[in-house]
Amino acid sequence: MEFHNRILNKDIGLLFIDDFNLYNWDDLSKIKNIYKSLFFKGSTLFFSFRREEDLTDEKELKKLKTKILDIFNSEGEYIVLRKLDDKRFDSIARIVVNENTYNFLFDLWNYFYSCSIFIPNKDFTFSDYINFYKKNKFEDKGNEKLLSNYFTDFTCIKGLGGDNMIISHRSNYDLSKFISI
Repeated sequence: MEFHNRILNKDIGLLFIDDFNLYNWDDLSKIKNIYKSLFFKGSTLFFSFRREEDLTDEKELKKLKTKILDIFNSEGEYIVLRKLDDKRFDSIARIVVNENTYNFLFDLWNYFYSCSIFIPNKDFTFSDYINFYKKNKFEDKGNEKLLSNYFTDFTCIKGLGGDNMIISHRSNYDLSKFISI
């Protein structure tokens, strides 16, 4: 597992966490600890998703879909904003973090092709988030618009291929208090 800092623009930094394998227990444990350092129990998480993952086995996808929808329906909210077919869609969700959430995040990682996660700032409601995505149509490189508008301090983005994660953050936000690199 490797960590690399980059700059998206003068206001937004990117922390790349590269070359991990979620089927390797050590890597899985490290990513879970990163999640725990960023997402505290009792926090509300907002998500954006884009289509089913095409690297996950079809039977596994069906099981994950049922489990994910059951959890969002019982513990949070899940909304499909645009649907082309059963595999291609744009959706958003929210859930309050509990002890089971950290493992649930790996289910999301395996099910969705694209996934972003963040804790909204207190004045940014789920209704605001719905309107934000209707307006921006999932075109927000590095979640730059979310960060520039101070809707959140940082976001976690699943990298292509699923073996990396990008933590996009406002440049003045100190991630080191959460993640010891």
